[in-house]
Amino acid sequence: MDIKQGTWGAAARNLGSRALDRAASGTRLPAGCVLASCVLLGCEGTPDRWDPQPSNPLVLLCVDGLEPTIVSAMIEQGRLPAMASFAERGVLGSIETLIPTWSPVIWTTIATGRSKEAHGVEFFLEETHTNLPYTSNARKVPALWNLVSDAGLTVDLVGYWVTWPAEEINGRVLASYAAQAQANVIWKPGLWENLDHQTWPPELAQELEPLITFLKDDGEAVDAFLEEFSKPQHGNDLIGTLYRDLAWTRTGDRSFANVARHFLENDPADLSIVYLSLPDVAGHRFWRYHQPSDMDYPVDESEVRAYGDMIRRCYEVTDAELGSLLERIPENANVVLISDHGMHADSSTKGDPKAITSGHHQAGPSGVFGAFGPAFAQTGSLYTKQDRRGRIGEVRCIAPLALHLLGLPVPEDWPIARFGNALDDLLDPAWLKANPGRLRTSPDLLWLDEWPRSLPMAPGGDLNLGFQQAMEELGYF
Repeated sequence: MDIKQGTWGAAARNLGSRALDRAASGTRLPAGCVLASCVLLGCEGTPDRWDPQPSNPLVLLCVDGLEPTIVSAMIEQGRLPAMASFAERGVLGSIETLIPTWSPVIWTTIATGRSKEAHGVEFFLEETHTNLPYTSNARKVPALWNLVSDAGLTVDLVGYWVTWPAEEINGRVLASYAAQAQANVIWKPGLWENLDHQTWPPELAQELEPLITFLKDDGEAVDAFLEEFSKPQHGNDLIGTLYRDLAWTRTGDRSFANVARHFLENDPADLSIVYLSLPDVAGHRFWRYHQPSDMDYPVDESEVRAYGDMIRRCYEVTDAELGSLLERIPENANVVLISDHGMHADSSTKGDPKAITSGHHQAGPSGVFGAFGPAFAQTGSLYTKQDRRGRIGEVRCIAPLALHLLGLPVPEDWPIARFGNALDDLLDPAWLKANPGRLRTSPDLLWLDEWPRSLPMAPGGDLNLGFQQAMEELGYF
């Protein structure tokens, strides 16, 4: 695997013995080492800045575009055993999203607990100066993986939005990049051959090589996809495009799931995060066949018979990946399932039978939330026949919940710290009494001093070509 690594400017500067030791060894620091080194170096404000409490491991399973009404119905049909396990062991419901529902914005809010104005990822592209996709160096505030790492805990981060170039943390990173050229296939994070800085530490690239399939060939992607899914029964160009887009997405998900399993089997971190995106792309591409009555044109009945179950089939494949990951989590872990938004018919293409997209999320449908583990009460499913959505909380609640579960204080300037976290209602009362929430001063200025921000980075080569037209086809412009 030719993932090149090199110096990445100000973000790789010396941060004292912590960074030097980590860069030299490529190994993760045990919990507490960062705190100890900070004390030895005389860091200002140490007691307020660190102070992690004993905690259980936390696994965040991030799935793009899960529609709660589909999830609840399929659970009743017995088709999603992994997602059903959240209701059986803890809680399963929905979580409110943001409008506009732009994935890099929402996922960055999930990771930071902040609004787009605060974290600085305001769209797919930074449009004022560069017209490039947002990259990790442009995010204005620390994300969960930065805060948890700086507290001396370990982190594994796989495939998450806006994580390229891979940040230097106390853990392992497989960073994805939503390259502009990739929008000619599908606008989702992916892994690109010959792209620098996709892993931290750098030598991790060689370890992960057998687990990764790069996004580079339509034929290979489609062939692998058809090994899991039935072949298309219609030879028109639209069906071919829809299958190709699912195939590319499945290629990325398969790689991310492989790497996440590898990490869980080999020294799992205090915080593990993995991102998957197949349900979102399936919803965008196949909604006309899933819910033909939503369209303003008649959908061919033979196509409905052939592809009407494609979205549900993609949910099943994703559920199988989740089940495989759940089999490998530490027994004492807390586990959170989170989706950034749901899905409905695309209002802008309901009258266009040739449109690539037939599903969308312009109205901000709620995503899915599930959780179980020692910290959570056994609440069960919040979905009912009267309310398939079972709403609780909103996407800004996830980061403060994660910090609380990991025994870390929440920055006092976060909105949820001021207004209260609705997701705390799902915690076991005994656990909550033994682990009350704590606040800390904002880490933003100290973090920015250590890791200066800059405009989005360009990956080089031809990865930035042909983006705007493809985004228009997807309905984002």
